[in-house]
Amino acid sequence: MGLGRVPQLRLNLQTTEQRLVAALCLSAVLAVVFMGALVAPPKTLFGRSLTAISPSLFPLLVLSVLGALSAMYFAWRVKNPDPEPEEALPEHGLKRGALLFGLMTLYALLMEPIGFWLSSAISLALLSWLAGNRTLWQIAALSVVAPALLYLAATRLLAVSLPELNTIELFYARVLGL
Repeated sequence: MGLGRVPQLRLNLQTTEQRLVAALCLSAVLAVVFMGALVAPPKTLFGRSLTAISPSLFPLLVLSVLGALSAMYFAWRVKNPDPEPEEALPEHGLKRGALLFGLMTLYALLMEPIGFWLSSAISLALLSWLAGNRTLWQIAALSVVAPALLYLAATRLLAVSLPELNTIELFYARVLGL
């Protein structure tokens, strides 16, 4: 009695999109596996943690969702293969990818010296411009409102500490009466 023929999973990483998703999936899995080496343990005072949640919780959630979405993409791609593979990535795509990578690197480097809100505002404005938005009031609104809401949600709801300049923290405290 045989189990029958098991379908063979074939993934041809022919397109740039498939290679990118494979790299993201592999990165997410490796980051989850090595999370203990990537995220510092929480600070303790008198044997008690100073944070309400584990510092690795949010990265684990994000990386798990990224891995699951990548796996779902590949499952969908196996059922719906491309009729003809695309040509090489156009040159403007490479330039935009390099600009995006540079922008995210700038964001990471600016986070500590100028704080979460300012680095997020600058990065969102540049990212919005890179995505093709040329309406200045939309860029300004996105760059001001989104970092403020993210900062308040992370620090007040999730009790996560984010780097911030003292003047901005004092402004939040005065406005919210905290």
